[in-house]
Amino acid sequence: MIAIAERPTVQIPTKLYTRLSQKEKSKKIMKWIRFRDKKLRGKFEFLKHQDQLGLAITLGSAAGMILFAGLYIAGIIPAWACIVANGILASILHEVEHDLIHNLYYKDNLKIQNFMFWMVWIFRGNTVSPWYRRMIHTLHHKVSGHKEDIEERLIGNGMKFGLKRFITMMDGNMSFLFQSHILRREAPKFKRSEITRSSWPYLVIYFHLWYNFLFINLFYIGNELLGKPIEIPAWLDTVRHFLNISAVVYTIPNWIRQTSIQVVSSNMHYYGDVKGLHEQTQVLNRWFLFPLHLFCFNFGSTHGIHHFVVNQPFYLRQAVAPFVHPAMKRYGIRFNDFGSIFRGNRLGKEEALVAA
Repeated sequence: MIAIAERPTVQIPTKLYTRLSQKEKSKKIMKWIRFRDKKLRGKFEFLKHQDQLGLAITLGSAAGMILFAGLYIAGIIPAWACIVANGILASILHEVEHDLIHNLYYKDNLKIQNFMFWMVWIFRGNTVSPWYRRMIHTLHHKVSGHKEDIEERLIGNGMKFGLKRFITMMDGNMSFLFQSHILRREAPKFKRSEITRSSWPYLVIYFHLWYNFLFINLFYIGNELLGKPIEIPAWLDTVRHFLNISAVVYTIPNWIRQTSIQVVSSNMHYYGDVKGLHEQTQVLNRWFLFPLHLFCFNFGSTHGIHHFVVNQPFYLRQAVAPFVHPAMKRYGIRFNDFGSIFRGNRLGKEEALVAA
């Protein structure tokens, strides 16, 4: 018999990018983002006018919210259409505020920049002052995933899964009550007095409108179910009518917007065992997240890009995402790790250090 030589086993070399350190992988992702960003800026001339674009988007979104409010009050569009439209427009203003925090518009003209800050705050009343947010958001980039991250921990990042976390993501006042005593102990830059001052006047006005809308309508519903044992005065009907209109044009759209971004953001950021930039975020882009992304401008899909390159306006971050996502996946960024919410947003399975 003729001996047949055994075919040698072919050793497939490990792909080079799997051998890179996390720091090297992060640099690769940054290069992909900047490459695509540069291509787009070179292709579209209007992108050179970044300041003017930011101002136009701000004024256009604010005007749109006023327009849809007027159409609803005039009886031309239904309540749901106004709520959806104003929620989307408010989410755009949130992105503008985020860009302003990073000095992407009118950094050499503080009068216009401050005017834009006032605009985005007035039309999104359920947030603290954007000037205070600048401080805690800058800190967020420095300490993302750690105890000192005031911004993310205030919206539930790192909390154990359960009712307490659910309420924290839904209601800003309750999150403050739940988390403030913990943050006072663990985050040196957290000051309750600063948040209280930064809530005046618009956050205070917003929550007065919101809670009164909820309570007065619960009272009316309860009174109706019980057979109207209480005779309601005419002036209370007038108050209810005003609160219902303000809810449709302002408080409900902003509650939906804020809740959407808090649910997405608190779950896409990792916490507790984060060792560097590469481990700070994941990408959330499954189709069933569309209702949330509709009201937070696709935040879960694109915010991770921002962590790698912060000096990029929100519209360009959206534009580069389809090009950059494959590179992020290749270099080890997690996609749709929904189990993280049950791990207190930890990368690993341990929960020993998860915040209460």
